[in-house]
Amino acid sequence: MNAFIKYLPHLGITALILFLGLDYFSLTPKRLQISGGELQATEGSHTEDSHSEGSHGMGEEMPGANLPQEERERRMGIFHYNEGNKFFKDKNYNEAIIRYQKAIQHHKGFQEAIINLSSAYMKNKEFDKALETLKAGQKQFPKAALIDFNLACYYSLTQNLESGLSALKTAVDKGYKQFKQIENDPDLQNLRNSALYQEWKAKIPGEI
Repeated sequence: MNAFIKYLPHLGITALILFLGLDYFSLTPKRLQISGGELQATEGSHTEDSHSEGSHGMGEEMPGANLPQEERERRMGIFHYNEGNKFFKDKNYNEAIIRYQKAIQHHKGFQEAIINLSSAYMKNKEFDKALETLKAGQKQFPKAALIDFNLACYYSLTQNLESGLSALKTAVDKGYKQFKQIENDPDLQNLRNSALYQEWKAKIPGEI
């Protein structure tokens, strides 16, 4: 017992050191790193809520000099795309357009940037440029349902309701199933108010 008491001060100091060490490591934040694999891009949408910041995460650093040129360009495209989304969210569509254009310049096959560029043009009431962007996107990505959905929004906003319904049907046929979005998107209001849309809606009960 006396021997145990003799070593208590040393045990107390050791316990204190261990406690402080564990406390330090538990409070030290982890530094998250992007793996060397593909930076996957989620499909874009023309709605404002979809333009989330950092949806194509780049980490804290710009592309490094040791990466292949193609990968550097791709990452620069993602960087400008994320910047465009921030401006879009703030309703600064002029700056969003510039950033999306830069994203496409660096990353030619950036489908999401093309879709969001068309959305920014529509928000900015630059309808001719929106149509030009969407038509080019259709040729480059013929299976992309969201491009046809944005095209339906374009036609609705410009009061070309027959073409709008045709584009919307095409989007649904290609796999666009966000029927709640169809029923609530403000850009489709003109189309939803038409008899053409109501007739089509009646033919697909349970979906819309």
